[in-house]
Amino acid sequence: MTKPKILISEDEVIIAEDLAASLEELGYTTCAIDSGQDTIDKIRETQPDLVLLDINLGGGQDGVDIGNRIRKEFDIPFIYLTAYADHATIDRAKKTEPDGFLVKPFDEKSLRSAIEIALYKHDSGHREEKEINGAPISNKEQEVATDYIFVKVKHRIIKVPYSEIIWVEAYDNYSFIVTADQKYLVSSTLKDMEHKLPPQNFVRVHRSYIANLDKIEALEENSVVFAKGDVPIGKSYKKTLMSRFNII
Repeated sequence: MTKPKILISEDEVIIAEDLAASLEELGYTTCAIDSGQDTIDKIRETQPDLVLLDINLGGGQDGVDIGNRIRKEFDIPFIYLTAYADHATIDRAKKTEPDGFLVKPFDEKSLRSAIEIALYKHDSGHREEKEINGAPISNKEQEVATDYIFVKVKHRIIKVPYSEIIWVEAYDNYSFIVTADQKYLVSSTLKDMEHKLPPQNFVRVHRSYIANLDKIEALEENSVVFAKGDVPIGKSYKKTLMSRFNII
């Protein structure tokens, strides 16, 4: 069985190293340790199964803000770590819907229990979403079910083939679907769109853009070139993007 990968976001180096050692003893893998400065980028790079997040990060970082971004942008559980926190901070933290709280100092037994419960709840939630009338639907079956999506425009619902989509662009809690001659505003976040679009054709190239690989005409140092225009390449997405092409 593959060991669950855990990312630690903790600004106290000694505490972070002790925590990593405890995780190793418990049979987990620490895929990254971050002080809070680059936690979101580290999540994209290492793709952990769970994040342990200090709620009271120093250096101007806000653990609750990071937790909120994890909840909105990633499909992974996270657990807050805290030695103390005022009522206002705890109230803010609860609204981000964490998968657990661990109060420092905690022992290995409490750590294991919190992690196992968070991972179990997350996996159970996925199973419930995929089951219809007791029959699980695989991701592959969902991907090949259709080659188009429907977009609501005023009083009409319009069929948009995947092959016509050039890129998808984030717009607050909405997204723009861009084709050669249209730009549709849809009530889905970019994270939602990433799950809805077939991964064999569409790839996240920036925190605000998803690109259709079949529509790319050229790659520049910091941008993807389409016939309709360019979109930026985010630093943390570049390696994954380049791996999708045969470059000679």
